[in-house]
Amino acid sequence: MKTIACLLVAVLGCQRGDGDKPAPVASVVAAAPGSPYAKDIEALCESVTRSGRQDRARGPTLTIANWLAANLTTPESRKFLVQIQPLVGEAKAAALESEAKRVGLAGCALAAEWRTPTP
Repeated sequence: MKTIACLLVAVLGCQRGDGDKPAPVASVVAAAPGSPYAKDIEALCESVTRSGRQDRARGPTLTIANWLAANLTTPESRKFLVQIQPLVGEAKAAALESEAKRVGLAGCALAAEWRTPTP
């Protein structure tokens, strides 16, 4: 799953210089359920199935990264992805799950996948 994060950053065109510190994970916008940002976080959470890459053993993570690049509509959702990019494992899953809950989602499939070790 670390590869997804790296690919997302590359595909979305966001870069950090070597001396830059990662931005702290924080809520980037106040988002009401149903807002464009909330819909983007929902799309992020469901990106594994929506991109067509439902089986982690099948297909590259580039499939998800390309799908997200084409389907996320708000700059705030892209900023959020950049914010969580340096995190790994439980920390990354918790950050995404927390943001999903903040925008009114009951759960987040991608966060659950990030918690599951890759075979």
